[in-house]
Amino acid sequence: MSPLPKLSLHYGSSAQAISQREPVADLPKVLAYPPQVIHAAPKTDLWRKPPNTNVDNCPTYLISTPIDLHKFHSAKVTVSANWNTLYDQGGLVLFIPDEDITKWVKTGIEFFDGKPYSGTVATSRWSDWSLVPLPESAGGKITLQVERETKNGERVESLWIYLVDPVTGEKSPLRELTWFFRHDVLGGEEPSPDASRSLLVGIYAARPTVPTGEGREEETLEVHLDGFEVTLFDN
Repeated sequence: MSPLPKLSLHYGSSAQAISQREPVADLPKVLAYPPQVIHAAPKTDLWRKPPNTNVDNCPTYLISTPIDLHKFHSAKVTVSANWNTLYDQGGLVLFIPDEDITKWVKTGIEFFDGKPYSGTVATSRWSDWSLVPLPESAGGKITLQVERETKNGERVESLWIYLVDPVTGEKSPLRELTWFFRHDVLGGEEPSPDASRSLLVGIYAARPTVPTGEGREEETLEVHLDGFEVTLFDN
């Protein structure tokens, strides 16, 4: 079995370089990483909005090998920071770069209207955005999990995003992305062995807005990401 691939730091579109490599066939079924800290400078983001906004310059630690899209099962992380500036954010990020239009999803915490929320952006041609209030007990720290849906043992199109209770492990659904794996199940047929697609998985932080206050113009956001773990299906 191949050793655990390292995490590598990228900024936005430089992540595409990983996608040019072949997915490693014999990765461990669980890829678990030690705690990470990411510093995001002001004016960094991952966001796409018509007619001409396409920002992808945020710092991202990506697993340094692409994962076969068909084998991806789930990813999980605990995210926390001193959230204090509009749109401060950090969490999980997934890219599918080998399609006509790059697809990606980011989910984690985002600071909005004076408090942190669970925020998710799903992107194909353009991005959408959703916010969910955090539990009172969260204190600006949550555990999130993204997971491919299965029905009767078969992998289907949807990617689910869950809030995970840190004590009980209970998963509360936040959002379903019904289209994320659609190219992996075209016609409802089993993908052929040579039809693998690359999935890039990682953790990220961003600070789209410049903090207000004297001397804060270049202040970075320090995001702590603990328990980053990716699990794969057996085949």
